[in-house]
Amino acid sequence: DWQLAIDIHPDRWCFPAGPSWIAGWLHSQSGRAAADVRAWIDARPFLGLCGLPRPEIERPHLGRDGPPHAGFSFLLDPPRGARWLRVDVCDQSGRWEEVHRQEITVAPDAAPAPPAAPLGPAISTLLIRMLRDRRRDPQAAWAELAREALASHLATPLNTLPNPPFFGALEEPAAEGRVRYGRLSVSGWLAHRERTIVGLTAWVDPLLPVPLLVGLPRRDVTGVFAGLKNANHAQFAGHVDVPAALPHPVSLRLFAELDDGRRELVFTQRFRPHLVTGAEPLLPPLSPATFLRAAGALHVAAGRHRLAGGPWAARLAALRGAWSAWRAEAPLRRPAAIRRFAPPPAATGGGPLRVVVVTHNLNLEGAPLFALEYARHLAAQPGWQVTVVSPEDGPLRARFADAGLRVEIVSANVLLGARTTAEFDAGVAALAAAPVWREADLVVANTMVSFWAVHVARHLRRPSLLYLHESAAVRRFFEPLLAPELFGRIEQAFGFADRVVFIAAATLAVHARLERHANFVLVPSWIDLARLRGFAAEHDRAELRRRHGIRDHELVVANVGTVCERKGQHIFVRAIERLQRDLAAAGAPPALRFLMVGARPGKYLDALRQEVAHRGLTGVEFISETPSADEFYHLADLFVCSSFEESFPRVLMEAAAFRLPIVSTEVNGVAELLGPDDAWL
Repeated sequence: DWQLAIDIHPDRWCFPAGPSWIAGWLHSQSGRAAADVRAWIDARPFLGLCGLPRPEIERPHLGRDGPPHAGFSFLLDPPRGARWLRVDVCDQSGRWEEVHRQEITVAPDAAPAPPAAPLGPAISTLLIRMLRDRRRDPQAAWAELAREALASHLATPLNTLPNPPFFGALEEPAAEGRVRYGRLSVSGWLAHRERTIVGLTAWVDPLLPVPLLVGLPRRDVTGVFAGLKNANHAQFAGHVDVPAALPHPVSLRLFAELDDGRRELVFTQRFRPHLVTGAEPLLPPLSPATFLRAAGALHVAAGRHRLAGGPWAARLAALRGAWSAWRAEAPLRRPAAIRRFAPPPAATGGGPLRVVVVTHNLNLEGAPLFALEYARHLAAQPGWQVTVVSPEDGPLRARFADAGLRVEIVSANVLLGARTTAEFDAGVAALAAAPVWREADLVVANTMVSFWAVHVARHLRRPSLLYLHESAAVRRFFEPLLAPELFGRIEQAFGFADRVVFIAAATLAVHARLERHANFVLVPSWIDLARLRGFAAEHDRAELRRRHGIRDHELVVANVGTVCERKGQHIFVRAIERLQRDLAAAGAPPALRFLMVGARPGKYLDALRQEVAHRGLTGVEFISETPSADEFYHLADLFVCSSFEESFPRVLMEAAAFRLPIVSTEVNGVAELLGPDDAWL
């Protein structure tokens, strides 16, 4: 399927001592794209550059300029005595295959092959990768999984930096790239001595160029590099999708576009994705037999590469680390028991309760809105007293006050900023002395971020209830937020709470291994349906549309929710582009308006705005966070939820209350709320 030519190489394939370039082009006759290239000198792998523009090849062979681009290159340093060069290509599905094999000779004064470093601590990472790959492809042979894991570990990467008259630095990613919900953060600075840089395009996926924000203020460049054009606005930033199937380490390429129309490669960076937030490929259920098979295959593959495992102590530590990491994230072999809460048939007596409801903030977000309705409901019970505690103030405070609820701002910095368990425990004791807890009969912690309130309740010997809205595992969720030493305290809160309440069975399944003394219970979430229907009855839809400048014939698509990576509005933007393109091709497209309600200032919003402009999309509006989101449900014709991760999304319940047609990603508890007859999932 692959056509290939290597048009730059040493004469007669006789390599001199030292590094040599080889370069060429390749393309797939069936339309596959080259995601990566790898060269082997005997048993030593080298990673190259691919996706390089070769217009003189692409036009006659492909009938167009890329993407995908056809060019590739390698910088190779064959050792003395090497005999074979092989070239592999990996397509966008992650499948490697050999496309070229060439016998070579190497100058006798070339250096010998360097000794390979012992695997040592890398054994743990390699085993976890093999286990994830096996879960994704249960038919894959362990030997093949071990070979690919080792090839990824051993391969010599090829990175590139700007050459004069370009100057710059890629500051993020480094050797490890932070990935949030499939998106990589990219930032740095770039300037040219004579020309203005008008654009910067990033490539990870060979078929998907991503424009970065350029021309951002940067004040420290001119003090080091004089004479660069627009150096005070040399900063760039943005996000790039990292498809899960791409081979590791992933190749990021940045192309600069100049004001004279030229486009040049300025950065290439190999990085290993580090998942900060979002779903990681699943591990198989815990099994000693499976672990031994994976470890045995890795041992055999390492022997074929003549790799030493290192001291036995280091090997055993790595194996224990892999087993512990697997045990921490392994799914249960049997589904978690789902206990649904059933209210007692009659009141059980007892006096009024004094309840403290702890929420992680008072922003216009789903979980604090949930806490508002929950606290209001409890306060309506005869004689009950409800106090709301938040470590952060926010716009919802006024709505709590309007509901007659007392709000206390209690800083939790001493707990959330702790570096050790001793610091955390001391902080719990100090915080428990605050007067707000003194007369509490029950402490309710709303969201996993409020886990610390369970520890405060336990310190005071008060019962507690933990409400869970997060469908991410503890360690994955808190890794960018808290010191790793605190993860054990977070997991302890699941056992210390008298009840842990989940609003979706899918969320319960994520945390099922943390259950203690049968304290997990499922209580599906809710909205105030009467209030929403009352709003619809009291507000004229046509008048609302006129107030927001929407004409009668326009079709309004609403996406309500905080504009952030987890909510996936960048996927919504791409869906808009595809829809507009398809409708234009069909002729006479309808007038469409796309509203993203919940915009917050920040780099993500800036990147979305630039992406909308870059793609030439029309009718797209970003609307700031608002306490009156009900208006947008009422005036919309269609609702879209593009989230990567949810529990039991409030926005979908609200959209359903307004009887809107719904399109949604099918993640976590969404399928428990909406079936295929209710929405397009």
